[in-house]
Amino acid sequence: MRGSVVGGPAQGQERRGRRGHLQGSIVKRVLPPALRPGDTIGVLSPSSDEAARYPRRRLRAAGFLRDHGYQVRFAPSACSTGDYTAGSPEERAEDLHRLFADPSVTAIVTAIGGNNSNQLLDLLDFDLIAANPKLLIGYSDVTALLTAIWWRTGLGVVMGPQLLPQFGEYGGCLDYTMRAWRRTLENPAPAELIDASPAWTDEFLPWDSADDRARATHANAGPWALRPGRATGPLYGANLTTLLRLAGTPYWPDLTGHLLLLESSLETTPSQLDAELTQLRQTGLLNTISAIGFGRFGHERRLNRPAVLEPVLNRALTGFGGPVVCGLDIGHTDPMFSVPYGLTADIAGEPGRPVTVTFVDGAVR
Repeated sequence: MRGSVVGGPAQGQERRGRRGHLQGSIVKRVLPPALRPGDTIGVLSPSSDEAARYPRRRLRAAGFLRDHGYQVRFAPSACSTGDYTAGSPEERAEDLHRLFADPSVTAIVTAIGGNNSNQLLDLLDFDLIAANPKLLIGYSDVTALLTAIWWRTGLGVVMGPQLLPQFGEYGGCLDYTMRAWRRTLENPAPAELIDASPAWTDEFLPWDSADDRARATHANAGPWALRPGRATGPLYGANLTTLLRLAGTPYWPDLTGHLLLLESSLETTPSQLDAELTQLRQTGLLNTISAIGFGRFGHERRLNRPAVLEPVLNRALTGFGGPVVCGLDIGHTDPMFSVPYGLTADIAGEPGRPVTVTFVDGAVR
């Protein structure tokens, strides 16, 4: 199964070699095939073993996907458990290779993040992955995996919903998340304007013991511009903490001209955000990107309040002159829209007007 190659600005020279020893970067964006009802979704646990620890949540999520017309296939180690990961790094990397090599699997959804997806990077067979382009979807710690594969193969991976947190929701995946998923991943046409969700939640109900009701929600005022402006460029979405774990490695991407969308865990504090953004600035990355967008933060940490967030961002983003928008529907709060890597998008935060995110081209072929 071959993907469609889309031209774009060169990002370096690609040199393929043995596993974990590639140098250089992508030149062309490769579109994966669209996901259709009836297709098989492979489930991968690249880090945490929570798919094994929460069987009710796992079965509910798989049932939801099946009820919506998909077939679901778990990788051999996806439901394994250990001290904190779903099998060894070698087992998890082999799971990923099996799913990519299997022609009956159209898309791969990660079960959940964790802390250890970066253990797989030096074990990846990028030639195998490039020869079998397909959707790979996840967020949080999966940023490490998404970034390495995108950077080394050009494959249009996606920051988007995962099996346990989103598809295992009581009552089913939230409607906004599911509509955005289908509009972006099942349709080669551009998704165009990404509307804001009417409400959001970060309430955590302990899985398999108390997640038997709908979660409480907050009204969503929509995204807002800290620094007004407009920028168009390829998208790149990341969990900030995980992205920084790639600094100094061969998997650190060149994001020249990109629109950088960042999300953080619900536990992120103002001081932690300040420290991480300061490190990001010190890498020099902010000198190359065109715009920054932030997802919502955890309600209890107060970072969604402009009076708390603005001083942090103004200090940490010193020297960055592009647009900065906040409160996007991405990351650890729900619902979320899907963010395809490399897709051309437009972010506009003009004074006196609502912030808009528009997908200019499609994510799949």
